[in-house]
Amino acid sequence: MTVRGISTRVTRAFLVLALVLGSTVMAAAPARAQLVEVTTALDVADTNDVGELKAALRSAVERVLHETIAFQPTMVALTDARRVGQKLLVRLLIADAEGEEMLQALQGRGGDGDSESASPDEEETRT
Repeated sequence: MTVRGISTRVTRAFLVLALVLGSTVMAAAPARAQLVEVTTALDVADTNDVGELKAALRSAVERVLHETIAFQPTMVALTDARRVGQKLLVRLLIADAEGEEMLQALQGRGGDGDSESASPDEEETRT
């Protein structure tokens, strides 16, 4: 057998191996958890009524869910709100089912009975 023939056979073997490994990796791709934190702003210059503020906040959350997020959320949490001048900056934590499970596991509520918190704020409120 010539060197050229051996080289061709080795090249073909590597190509077949690459295709097999590539298809195996593609078939075994894990499900992806979606966990996103978004900050949005509300204009609160003329809002003195709590009802108006709640409606504006609800509208802002709906806008984020329809225009920003590309997955179906199962959890939406308000994590922070700060007034800066005439604006209210609102931070939202949004997750799908897998992201919600991952977040609960990170916080120590993953169903194993362990209730330790990953958040220092929660630790302060317990003591």
